[in-house]
Amino acid sequence: MRDSFATSALTRRVASAVILPGILTSVLVFAPQASATTGPTSGICNGVVNQQAHRGSVQENLLRAAAKKNAEQITKLQTERTQLQATAAALTSQIVEADKAIAALDTEAAQLDLDMKDAEAEIAALTADQASTGKSIQEAEAALAGLKLQQADASAKLVPLQEQLAAAQEATATLQEQAAAVDADLAVNREAADAAAEGLALLEATAAQATGELDAQNDAIAAAEAALVSLTTTAEDAAAAVAAATQAITDAEAELQHLVDSGTAAQADLDAQMAKIDEAKTNLATRQADAEKAADAVTAKNVEINTAQGQLTALQADAQKAADAVTAKNTEIAAAQNQLPALKSAAADAANAVDANNAAITLVGGQITKLQQDIDAATSAISTKQAQLTKAKEELAADQKTKSALEAVIADLTAQINAFNGNGTPPRKQALIDQRAERQAQLTSVTNQITDKNTLISGLQGNLTTLQNQVNALNTQLAAKQGESSALQRQTAPLQAALTAAQGAVATKEAEILTLQGQLPALGTALTEANAAVASKQGELTVLEAKLPALEDAAAAAAGAVSAQEKVVADLEAGLQALTEGVAEAGAAIAAQRVALEDRRGDLAEAEDALEAAAAAVDAKNAELTGLKDRLPALQASADSAAAAVTAKRSEIAKLNADMDKLVTDLAALNGQLTAKEAEVLGLQNRVAPLLTQLNSLNGEISAAEAALKTLQGQLTTLDKQVTDAQAVLRNLEAQKKVNTAAVAAQRATVKSLGDQLGAVQSKIRSIDAQIAPGGCVA
Repeated sequence: MRDSFATSALTRRVASAVILPGILTSVLVFAPQASATTGPTSGICNGVVNQQAHRGSVQENLLRAAAKKNAEQITKLQTERTQLQATAAALTSQIVEADKAIAALDTEAAQLDLDMKDAEAEIAALTADQASTGKSIQEAEAALAGLKLQQADASAKLVPLQEQLAAAQEATATLQEQAAAVDADLAVNREAADAAAEGLALLEATAAQATGELDAQNDAIAAAEAALVSLTTTAEDAAAAVAAATQAITDAEAELQHLVDSGTAAQADLDAQMAKIDEAKTNLATRQADAEKAADAVTAKNVEINTAQGQLTALQADAQKAADAVTAKNTEIAAAQNQLPALKSAAADAANAVDANNAAITLVGGQITKLQQDIDAATSAISTKQAQLTKAKEELAADQKTKSALEAVIADLTAQINAFNGNGTPPRKQALIDQRAERQAQLTSVTNQITDKNTLISGLQGNLTTLQNQVNALNTQLAAKQGESSALQRQTAPLQAALTAAQGAVATKEAEILTLQGQLPALGTALTEANAAVASKQGELTVLEAKLPALEDAAAAAAGAVSAQEKVVADLEAGLQALTEGVAEAGAAIAAQRVALEDRRGDLAEAEDALEAAAAAVDAKNAELTGLKDRLPALQASADSAAAAVTAKRSEIAKLNADMDKLVTDLAALNGQLTAKEAEVLGLQNRVAPLLTQLNSLNGEISAAEAALKTLQGQLTTLDKQVTDAQAVLRNLEAQKKVNTAAVAAQRATVKSLGDQLGAVQSKIRSIDAQIAPGGCVA
């Protein structure tokens, strides 16, 4: 802004520097020559000129004063001219703008003419569309009435079938409830039977164990009695052997005494020599007795060792048999136990299959009940919606009648109002206009009600179609679920049979395992006893074998002493060869008899030992037999009690099985009735479905027709509004044209006024220019 102002000031200063010398030059050069004629001196210019004319020169101070005076005048005139030029420019701009406004108004007037023609054509077209739409509405109402008659006919056919279907479905539900109750009783009975079967298995196992223990006890008693008989016989044989050995000793002693008596005579002659011999023989006899005792001890010990070794071998064989029996029994138990998990798994799978099937039946039953409830609810909703639709249609018909009546009243009032020709609004016409306005307000309200009612009817029809589709879908789902329920119920019997067989196999295998395990303790006890006997006999054999070397040494020493003493006797007898020949025979006989006597005594000792051992064995076996017999009554009572419990449990299971058979029969009968009723329901549904399809189709057509009617009515309402709007636009255009004409006239007057003002300003500018041209001097 400052740059612009500075530029303007500079321009003015330059202009002044140029103008003032020019003015002075023009004054000096172009000043008119002095005339002899003197005129009036009205200003400085005239005075300067007159002075020059008189004197031929001008005073310098007068010239400067004149130049200054003229410069001020010129500046004032230039300022005034500038202001007038600005005013002229503004007036010219206003005139141009006014001309543009007039041109715009002319253009607007031409456009208004075109718009008015277009509005009139649009009103004509909308009026034609009104007539066409009204005719289409009448045709749509006629078609809708025909579709509603078909709908009523389809509904009349459908209602009794739906009632029959509802009754059949109710009967089906009743049968399903009965079947469910019987199935529940059957499940309870099966659980009781399963529990009883488990209890029976345990009782049978207990009875088998008790019977096994009783049989084992009886077997042990029989074995003990047999062993006792054998031991008694052995003891009797040993007693007989002792008696025989005693008798043999007696006989041998008598024979010895006889031989001694026979040799007394021969001995008498040899007393002196025999004293020594007797002494030697006494010593020899002592040595021999010692040797015999030592030999007998070794022999006896060897016999004991051999006997112990034989017994040890037998006991080891028995222990091995017992161990083999235990191993075999454990193998049987392990095999049975290995088979048991597979059987239990099969039973568990069968039970899971039964449970899953029962759960599926319950689930599908619940789903069927839910679907039936949904169908009932949807059917009830359809009835409610149909009632609401009927009521809405009745209200719509009443509103349409009211609308027609109001339209007739409005048309009549409009005709009466139009009958008033002329300007002004008399009271009667105003009253009619007020009445028409009131009726139009009522018509608008009724029209809105009709629109709302059509919207409501359309919504209800849409809801009705949706609900009917839901009913159809639910019926389809119900049929599928009923088929699924029937299939599941048919699977119940084979699954239950498989479960019963699997549980029976498990119970049998468990009883087998219990029986085998019941046999195992006795076998273990026998193995323990056999091993203990082997260990005891091994210890006894070790002790005997430990004693044998000392006995053998003693026997060897005794044999050596006998040999030495025999040598002494032989030496003594060598000197008495002749004397002792007779005695020798007697001595030999005596010696032989003594040997025989010693043998008989050894036999007697052995027989007495055997008798003592046999008596001890008999006493031990009697004690064992007494203990076994003492335990027998308790085992017999336990076995009898277990057998009675098994018999009672079997009776209970038989009764449960009979009840279960009856429940299965009842369930089969109910399932048959249910299948028949479901077939009846399916048949009714197959009859209802086409009618529902037809009714849905008619509902759809009715909905479409009503939607089309609503659309046509909406179009008619839209056309009414468009006609009203078009008429309002036409009236607005007519009013705008009047306003435009007045505006054009006013604008032209404005332009004339501005032109006059511009002419005056331009005259003033020309006047100022005329004053500036001579240097500010007024002519």
